[in-house]
Amino acid sequence: MTSRFSSALATRLLRLFDVHGALLADFDHFPTLDLLHVRWHGHLTSDALVQGARAGLALFAGQPLPRRLLSNHSQVTGEWAEALPWLQYEWLPEVTERGVRVLAHVLAKSHGSHAVNYQGSQEFVTALRQTMRTASFRNLEPAWRWLVQR
Repeated sequence: MTSRFSSALATRLLRLFDVHGALLADFDHFPTLDLLHVRWHGHLTSDALVQGARAGLALFAGQPLPRRLLSNHSQVTGEWAEALPWLQYEWLPEVTERGVRVLAHVLAKSHGSHAVNYQGSQEFVTALRQTMRTASFRNLEPAWRWLVQR
């Protein structure tokens, strides 16, 4: 995070490691903004993405999720298309039922890791747009600004 996104405002809820011991994701909660920032790391696979998404849901077990979600893929590579059906039919209904209303997505620097390149991605994007306000960005700062204004 840059200095603009002061870590003093955030509570680090979890540093999640994959089955090989590599850092998979950091989960930072900004309670005053009702925002969860998930910063993904490394080579992201479908299994790893599902593992991380489930871990994020578990952090708020029995309570509403933050209204705003920032999913930051800027530091990942990998292909996770096989997770799209799970994201669409399991994750998306649960997060919307539990209170997520706005999603900002920071794209991976590697174009091969962009969800829009995957078969079935348009269905998922359409489902997202029908259930919440969402936008994708190339960089963190504009994503952050957009998200906190919603």
